[in-house]
Amino acid sequence: MASGAGESVWDLPERGTRGPSPRHDRAAIAALAVRIADAEGPEAVTMRRIARELGVATMSLYTYVPAKDHLVQLMVDHLAAEYAYPAVPAPDPRSAIADLARQAHDIARRHPWLGQLLHRPVPPGPGGLRYLDYFLGLLAGSVLDTGAKLEVIAIISGFATMYGAMQAAPASKGNETPSPEEQTSAQIQSFIRAAASGDYPNLAAALATAGPQRTQDDVFESSIQRLIDGAGLPDKPSS
Repeated sequence: MASGAGESVWDLPERGTRGPSPRHDRAAIAALAVRIADAEGPEAVTMRRIARELGVATMSLYTYVPAKDHLVQLMVDHLAAEYAYPAVPAPDPRSAIADLARQAHDIARRHPWLGQLLHRPVPPGPGGLRYLDYFLGLLAGSVLDTGAKLEVIAIISGFATMYGAMQAAPASKGNETPSPEEQTSAQIQSFIRAAASGDYPNLAAALATAGPQRTQDDVFESSIQRLIDGAGLPDKPSS
């Protein structure tokens, strides 16, 4: 049942004009799929599983969601609806973009499987389009052209999402995986051993001036600010 999988689900009618009134809708199906992914991982989200949870035949589910790709589109847009936007325009676009990045980070931490669904572009639905429209508004004062603005949005959103998913992944696997702090410490120790070997002089020089150790949250905040620097926005307003 992969026909139409290349289409956007938003371009397809949600329900047919014939037959009895549908018992379910796409919003409910997306919410169910997200709950299953949260509890058991994205591999557990199958058309058969969704149909069983809804109490319908698998073939009947395809009348709501014609293909698995369409279900993925619905799930991604369901999470896009978790963003919160201010009632009035943000006075400082840089701070507002940083807030969006933190929200993307937090959404990915709540749903660490999200990154697995974004290995290829997903057509935006209403939630995704609202996010895009708001972000473009924040970039209205940028000197970049539209294509470059879209690149900035993709880079910041993608980084925040993947970083949040990375931080959440160890916790989702119980005690089998080291904590983020333990992983960071192990990485630093590997760098120190490599630098001490004398084979990597540039790494040794960088470690000599590395400054105090930073937490993963510190690195996230610093990285987001560096990415925002590339958005072509005016300098921060003076306080």
